[in-house]
Amino acid sequence: MQKRFLPVFSELNHTTHALPVKGLWLVHSDEPLILQWLIDALKTHWQQQNQIIERLELNSPKSWHDVINRLNTLSLFDENTALVVTGKHKPDQKIIKSLSDFAQDVHNGQSNNHLLWCLPKQDKKSLTTKAIRLFDDMGVLIDGNIYNEQLRHEILNIKAQQLGLTLSVQAWQLLLSHTEHNLLTAFQTLWRISYLYQPTDMIDTHQLMEALVEGSQFDIFSLSDSLLMADVCKSLKILYHLKHTDTTPSMILWVMSKDARLISQIQAGKDPQTLGIWQNKIPLYQQAAQRSTHLSSQWAEQIYTIDKTIKGIGQHDVWQLLQQLAVSLCGIRQIKSTTHL
Repeated sequence: MQKRFLPVFSELNHTTHALPVKGLWLVHSDEPLILQWLIDALKTHWQQQNQIIERLELNSPKSWHDVINRLNTLSLFDENTALVVTGKHKPDQKIIKSLSDFAQDVHNGQSNNHLLWCLPKQDKKSLTTKAIRLFDDMGVLIDGNIYNEQLRHEILNIKAQQLGLTLSVQAWQLLLSHTEHNLLTAFQTLWRISYLYQPTDMIDTHQLMEALVEGSQFDIFSLSDSLLMADVCKSLKILYHLKHTDTTPSMILWVMSKDARLISQIQAGKDPQTLGIWQNKIPLYQQAAQRSTHLSSQWAEQIYTIDKTIKGIGQHDVWQLLQQLAVSLCGIRQIKSTTHL
């Protein structure tokens, strides 16, 4: 059953809803906030049903055996679980059969377990694979991607209501224009406003401007723009700012790895129009692809090393590694003077 994120999210935020939070669910999106908001909305219902919430990352296709084993093991002890799985490795035919059996058990009332698989945005071809079709046929397949500004506005409006905020029409227009395409930046602005004003206040453009100015320094999207424009000096300054404002390295890596992936795909001959890049950003990605052909082969290893470091594997300095990747994304092999983050 295919669904869009917004109606699913809206329904989950009501105390009574028709969606059974058990069985097979899959959500795909390149917006980390969308994935997290779906999980947060589900947590309330999981806790109400006394489901044990666990997370598992797919480090390889074999990790799916751990998924099946956990579901089966927990069911033996008459406990219910909500298992959140992340990672893009697809299950093989044997695992697909086991997942199908699990979905059938849920349908027959023999299991109340819930499996949520979180994936990056999937193209039309990927959505036709056997693994994803299984979730479509026997569970819930959620498209969590934002395709236009109206959809972004509708999602942000729900979050504003949850924060107790009411914005004027003009304030909404200003917020959406100022944070064009950036869901995270817009939400951070709403979050700041919620601490500055009372729920009974009507937020107008003047009050919104105060919040925008407060948060208009350096953010992860400014970092992305600077990297695409090969502005090494500004990129390193933004990294320094992000470190000292307690921005998580995983969020920074997400932005940098997304840009690295898109640049590499363009270098491989992919049409930028099919990669989900905003029209006004395509020239920047094309220029970045041209100037970094001698460096892009190193990015996958760099990103893998940073990811391991974030997870506590290895003794590297994650901020130094992020700096090295930033310099490389700018098309420069190394800089003479290292900025200490």
